[in-house]
Amino acid sequence: MALRNIVLAGVSGNLGPAILSAVSSSPSINVTVFTRPGSSPTVPSGVKTVEVNYDSVEDLTKNLNGQDAIVSTIPPTSATAQTNLIHAAVAAGVKRFLPSEFGSDLHNPLNRAAPVYADKIKVQELLSSLAAEGKITYTVVYNGMFLDWGLQFGFPVNLRKKTAVLHDGGERLYTTTTLAGVGKAVVGILSHPEETKNRVVRVGEAVTTIKELLALSQDIVGGEEWTITKPDTATEAEKALVKIKQGVFSHETILPFIYRAIWGKENGGHFTTTDNELLGIKELDKEGLQKVIQDVVDGK
Repeated sequence: MALRNIVLAGVSGNLGPAILSAVSSSPSINVTVFTRPGSSPTVPSGVKTVEVNYDSVEDLTKNLNGQDAIVSTIPPTSATAQTNLIHAAVAAGVKRFLPSEFGSDLHNPLNRAAPVYADKIKVQELLSSLAAEGKITYTVVYNGMFLDWGLQFGFPVNLRKKTAVLHDGGERLYTTTTLAGVGKAVVGILSHPEETKNRVVRVGEAVTTIKELLALSQDIVGGEEWTITKPDTATEAEKALVKIKQGVFSHETILPFIYRAIWGKENGGHFTTTDNELLGIKELDKEGLQKVIQDVVDGK
C-alpha cells in the first residue's frame, strides 16, 4: 500500500521545491511541510505548513502523529535537526524515512571514507540500526549530480562565462539527474514502499561525459572563446584533505571530494544499474540533454 500522508522537511533549498512540486501534484499523496519559526515558504494550494522546533524531539513527535513517511532535504549543516527528526519519527510511529542524501553513491568505499560525508554516513547508520530493530524503515536515494542545477550554477560547464572544468580529462561516464527527476523518483518510492524498503535506490536520467555536455553546450551558445581547465580529482582531494586536517572546512575543501565522487576513476559516479523502471524514470537521449541545456540558457 502506498505511503499517503507525507511530511516534507526542508523546502527552502535547491531540491526541496522540486520534491514539493512532485509530491503535491500526486493525487495519492497528502503533503505537510515542516517549517522553522519565522519561515514562510511558498507552497502549492492544499499543502499544509506546520511550524516546528527542530531542537525538540517532543515537539517534532507531536506534529508527526498520523504521518506515514518523512522526506528530508535538511542541509548537512543542520545534521542535529535531521537526527532529532528521525528519533521523533520513531516515537510517532512513522513508517518510512528518506534522509537528505540525493547525491553520489556513498556505499562506494572511497566516498564513504571521505570526511565531508561523515554526517550523512552517521544518519545512514542510525537508520539502519533502527530498521534492524523494527522501529522504522528507510530508503536512501542516490541520483548522481543534479544536471540542471549544476548548469545553472556553472559546473562542470558554465554557459554564461563559457568555462568548463574537465575533471580527470572529462571523458569518464557519470550519472546525472534533473531536480524534477529526483522529485519523480520520490513519488515512485512512496508508491512502491515494499520494493524500496530498507535499501538504497539509484536513479539517473542521463549517463554522459563532461566533454559531451561541453560539446552540446557549445552547439547552443557557440564554440568560441571558451576557457577549459583539466584538474585531477584525486590530487585535488588530497590537497583538500590536508587543509581539512588543519580544521579548514569550506567550499574550497569540500567541493574536491564531491567532484571526486562524481568523476573519480573508482568512485562509482556512473551507476551501471538503476531503479528507473520501478520508479517510472525515463532516460534522456541526446536531444533531451540539449533541451535541458537550452532551458538553462533560456532561464526556465
